Amino acid sequence: MGRQLSSAWFSRYFGINKPQYELPFVDFLLNTDVPLYIDSFAITKDRSELAVRCHDSIVSYFQTLLDAVRVGDTKKIRYLVYDRLVEPREIHLGVAKKARTGIGLGRIQGSQIVEALANSQALKSGVIHDIQELELHIEGTGPDKISDLVANIIKGQLAQYTQEVCQEYDVRTRRCAVNSYWNSDTLKWDASFFNLPVKGTDAYILVPKRFVRREKDMVNHDQFYDHYVLEILEREMLEADDSLVETLKNGRRRVTKKSLREDPRFAKSKAYISHFIQEHPGSIEQYRGDLNNKFVPLDPAALSGKAAIDDPTVQAYLSKIEKLPVGRQYANEYHDTIFMLLEFVFDWCFQNFEKEYGMDQGRGRMDIICDNYADGGLLAEWRTRFQATSVPIECKNYKSDLGNNEFNQLNDRLGEKSTRLGFLFCRQIDDLEEMGKHVTYRWLRHHNCILLFDDKYLKKLVTLRLMRDYPGIEKILRLMFRDVEYGSHSKLLESALT
Repeated sequence: MGRQLSSAWFSRYFGINKPQYELPFVDFLLNTDVPLYIDSFAITKDRSELAVRCHDSIVSYFQTLLDAVRVGDTKKIRYLVYDRLVEPREIHLGVAKKARTGIGLGRIQGSQIVEALANSQALKSGVIHDIQELELHIEGTGPDKISDLVANIIKGQLAQYTQEVCQEYDVRTRRCAVNSYWNSDTLKWDASFFNLPVKGTDAYILVPKRFVRREKDMVNHDQFYDHYVLEILEREMLEADDSLVETLKNGRRRVTKKSLREDPRFAKSKAYISHFIQEHPGSIEQYRGDLNNKFVPLDPAALSGKAAIDDPTVQAYLSKIEKLPVGRQYANEYHDTIFMLLEFVFDWCFQNFEKEYGMDQGRGRMDIICDNYADGGLLAEWRTRFQATSVPIECKNYKSDLGNNEFNQLNDRLGEKSTRLGFLFCRQIDDLEEMGKHVTYRWLRHHNCILLFDDKYLKKLVTLRLMRDYPGIEKILRLMFRDVEYGSHSKLLESALT
């Protein structure tokens, strides 16, 4: 990213000067958009108070829309959706638009969507359970338009969130009118004033990065048709001995997806998909479950272009660790650098990192603590298994292997009323077998999981994160825990670290 463009990032223009991985919101260039979309499923899975408020507004709006459809109130349907399937100018998500003109709905298309909603048997029958599922049934509503609708519904909550972010980072704001957000109390579109960041005539509303997904990770009729509809049709055609069934030379019978796609009976249209869902309710139940369980860590910087600025900073911190001498004299510098690197490595699942965290009414402190907000994958499993809503972390810039005191210090932070998961960082592990005995003993005796990382482990985690290889990070952690459980030294882990 060139220097000229880098100065136009929201964070830099308003004096925040932090990388994307330290920011709770999606950063963006002021003159364009980030190709990400607000996802109601992501909001539902989030555990923050803001997410709860946004979820309540979405549910309220959707129920109001359902009620209007079921009684045939076309005027109300038009009020609810017309001009709401376009992204608010204040929000910079979606397909990049240099001039910020947006891509709205023409009058004809808008009227067609109103008519489609009014006549939707799926809405009337209750087949559609979530606003995101409109994409499967209603022509003209792709993932981008549903994201735009959700953005308008929760625009008031996002404006309030933006106010709070600006207060936290001391960003200058101006009193601005925010129009057409959903009011769950009055069940109407509403307007109010909020203190928002402004450049010239443009006001900005921020979106939490945990609320967004890539288009391919959202409800999508193309994916549903290809991976669910065709799979079921293939089985049904075989059972019915349909004319599409082919018999191979070896006697195996098959139906190809190509033949299904080309058959006019199964043409891929939203009308057909909607009818199929009503005839096969198990298909949408499976799809919902798969979406809910789908774990899709996301780095907005990789899509916005800010990674070109942030990644070299991370690499500089990693180089600093490699050159940093051991010993008490450099303990604070080691501690600070570990802190910065962990914020980057785990920004997709950990939040609220804090150094020198006081505990036991000030009688003790942790080097680092963070909260576990993983909405899927290994760290979500561990939040349940180890009660790991938070993770204490200790950092030891020692020349030699750690001893009982260091392991006991972290073990004392763990327990059934706090968390059973802790991370311990050191510079180098010389006696792998002895260090393994320490962590396995705490597991077997206290059922506390302590994962021990040295510079080699840390470098691998940072490298994987720079590659956006989240499954690779999980693999390392999973293999480390397996060694803790069984008192082993996995060759597979050693291989993964190289």
